[in-house]
Amino acid sequence: MPDNDKLEPRQAFLGGIEAKQVRSRLSTGRLLRAATELIAERGYERTTLAAVGERAGYSHGLVTRRFGSKDGLLAVLLQKMITDWHEHEIAPFLREANGVAAIRVVIDGIRKSTRRDPGAMRALYTLMFEALKPEPRLLNQRMREIHQAQRRGLADAVRRGIEAGSVRRDTEPEAVARLVVATLRGTAYQWLLEPGFEFDSTLAAFEEHMDDALRPTELPVPH
Repeated sequence: MPDNDKLEPRQAFLGGIEAKQVRSRLSTGRLLRAATELIAERGYERTTLAAVGERAGYSHGLVTRRFGSKDGLLAVLLQKMITDWHEHEIAPFLREANGVAAIRVVIDGIRKSTRRDPGAMRALYTLMFEALKPEPRLLNQRMREIHQAQRRGLADAVRRGIEAGSVRRDTEPEAVARLVVATLRGTAYQWLLEPGFEFDSTLAAFEEHMDDALRPTELPVPH
C-alpha cells in the first residue's frame, strides 16, 4: 500500500514543477512573439531587450535571465523561425517532391506562411536582409546556411525531375536553384519596401513561369 502522507507532498512538488515549466514556456513564447513583432516594425538593430520585455508585459530582467543577451535572444528566435517555417512547412515536402512540384512546395509554403502570419514572415525577411551587416555574425551565418540548404534541396529536386522525365533534360539544376531563391528574395524585398505590393500574385506568376520553362517539350507523334 502506498504511503499517502509521503505521496501527496511528492505530487504537490511535481505539480509545482510542472506549473512552473508551463509558465516558463508561456512567458518564453510571449517574449519571442514580442521580439518578432518589434523586428518586423523596426528591424533587429533597433530592437532592445527592454522593448521586448515591455511589449510582452514582463520586466527587462526576465528577458536577460531567459536569454542572457540580445544575441542569445536572436539565436533562440532564429531557431524557432527556421523550425516553424522551413523545417515544418518546406523541408519535409521538398525532400519528397521533384522538379516543378518541388519549386511549388517552396513557393506555396511561403505564400501560406505569409497569409497565416504576415508579421512573422516580415520579421524573417527583415533578418535576412539585415544579415548583410557585419554584426551580429550569428545572423549572417544562419541566413547563409538557410540559403545554401534551400539551393541544395532545390537542385536535388530538379535532378530528380530530370531523371523522372518531368523536367527538360538540358536544365542546369544549380542554375535553376539560384534563380528560384534569388527571385523569392527579390520579391520579398519589394514586399517589405512597398506597401500594397502584390506579393502573393507575383509568387503565383513566377510559379507558372517556372512550370512553363522547365516542362519537357513534347516529342512529335510519328506518322
